[in-house]
Amino acid sequence: MIFYRYHKRDPKYRYFNRKFEIALFKKDNAKSKLLLLLDNCDTGPGKWFPHIHKPGLDKKYYLGISTLNWNQLKNKLLECFVSETKEDYREDFKKAVDKLLSPKLS
Repeated sequence: MIFYRYHKRDPKYRYFNRKFEIALFKKDNAKSKLLLLLDNCDTGPGKWFPHIHKPGLDKKYYLGISTLNWNQLKNKLLECFVSETKEDYREDFKKAVDKLLSPKLS
């Protein structure tokens, strides 16, 4: 399952004009387990690129995005989701990621 949330507009967040979060959950029976969380929580200079948090690890994983193009961000997100799970789920992830709206447009 993929959930996403856009926060209210905030001038501290560059390019996207707001904080956003995209989370990937694995559903097992009645429980859901967080696998990955992508967000743009840092507002400091040079650190405002979207990055990934993995549960249980304090490290932030940057996606290697050199331009903040929403299509490039979605493609990198899809690659990351597939690398963390199975190639079998690529089409499901692609459908879910394609439904995400650009935070700048919403």
